[in-house]
Amino acid sequence: MSGDVSLRFCIADPPYLGRAVRWYGAGGCGDGHGYGQADNHPDAVDWDDPKRHQQLVVDLDRDFDGWAIAMTVHSLSTYLQVVETDSRSGIRVAVWHKPNALTSGARVSNRWEPVLLRIPKSRRGRNVGNSCNDVFRSSSARNGFRGAKPHGWTEWILEMLGVQPHDEVVDMFHGSGAVSESLAVLKLRSEEADS
Repeated sequence: MSGDVSLRFCIADPPYLGRAVRWYGAGGCGDGHGYGQADNHPDAVDWDDPKRHQQLVVDLDRDFDGWAIAMTVHSLSTYLQVVETDSRSGIRVAVWHKPNALTSGARVSNRWEPVLLRIPKSRRGRNVGNSCNDVFRSSSARNGFRGAKPHGWTEWILEMLGVQPHDEVVDMFHGSGAVSESLAVLKLRSEEADS
């Protein structure tokens, strides 16, 4: 495949493993500690099962040419159990460094989140897309939507995946709408470059 072939990508930002009750309420139905966030992920409790996260990898590999999954550092090992990590697989672990992350009460502060990516072979070369870093430094978004990513996060993911304007990108968890906004910006830039 060349860089001109349209590919299918997915950005997945599922409810984080072990956080359903805390962030969305027990059973995903608004009771518990979720403080009315259950409507954002009514099936959040399903994502407290590590097998659901591992099945996500299988589903993404089956349905997409490339993908990215946002997660916590504590769930990275769950995902790595089901991916090939040799250099031919296209799997990369990237880092979102969050200088303003809230303390959790733990002795060691967690100021980063991993993003697991599968970059299609045709988009790994130097001649396809812009050069980019596998570390993104930005403060957490504070917009009232639990798990919202900061401005620029989605563009960073799209750059790493090598997404081109003619590709299809699926936002598996609509959340705050950041992926859709970034895709609209990408399309607008492409149209401006073509005119």
